[in-house]
Amino acid sequence: MRHAGLVSTVLLALLDAHPDGPAWARPWLDETLRANLPGYHSDTGSSDESLRGWSVGAAWGNETLVQSRPIVRGRSIDPLDDLLRTPASCVVAAFGVYSASRDGLVVPPAVRLSRFRRWLGVRAGVSLEPGRAAEFRERLPGFLSRHQVDRSDGELVFLSFLALLHERGGLRKTYSPPEMIREALAGTVERLGLDPPHNMMVSDGRTFAMLHRGGALLSFEPPASETPADTTFAVSGKRFGTRRTNLLLHSVQAPDTTPQHGGERVAEGVFSLDVRQPRDLTR
Repeated sequence: MRHAGLVSTVLLALLDAHPDGPAWARPWLDETLRANLPGYHSDTGSSDESLRGWSVGAAWGNETLVQSRPIVRGRSIDPLDDLLRTPASCVVAAFGVYSASRDGLVVPPAVRLSRFRRWLGVRAGVSLEPGRAAEFRERLPGFLSRHQVDRSDGELVFLSFLALLHERGGLRKTYSPPEMIREALAGTVERLGLDPPHNMMVSDGRTFAMLHRGGALLSFEPPASETPADTTFAVSGKRFGTRRTNLLLHSVQAPDTTPQHGGERVAEGVFSLDVRQPRDLTR
């Protein structure tokens, strides 16, 4: 059976400190993704790249909600509907970008988000050698090993990250300290001997963290007009400023020109963000 070639996996994270009404974000998100997500509007015929599957997840309180569409044969389904369906402070997604010129071939499934308790994770990187992957699976604690679903490399790396976080006592806490999460991400790469490119996003709903090695990571903020100054937080009544939203978009290749819509390049390394202050990056 012949398969259409996977061009790349694009990772996305949308952080909003007060997601009390996500409708404001839709026009800005559509514009930003149209300009920066390969294949997002392949129906225009202007690109040889096409989105043919995605997986979107959010940690909401003590639950993780995931919507996976591993194979999308047409664009009657709008990915923005999945991104904005849950009013969560942190939404993570992975998009499969394929060659539109080979659309008649069978499309392999897109990368799928992994989850455990309130944790979400997704990885884009080189494949693990089968023998080493089997060895790492044997090292997983029983409670994580039993949680395997698709037995993909991404799931294995995610569970290995949780195993290291568990060793440090992080899973015993209601919310792990951000510095512990960053240490576990860096330690996972060292323990598994992962070579770049390797990019992984994780979130427990309060902290978003990423290990970024290879490719291009862009950070976008809505223009001030998209976040009205007179909006108030419904619970406390406290006004919040306009710097409340961060859209992170990782793709394999760096853009040829300066990113559109105010995008900024994020340097490689391990960093975390508190979703209540999504513009304050800590390394």
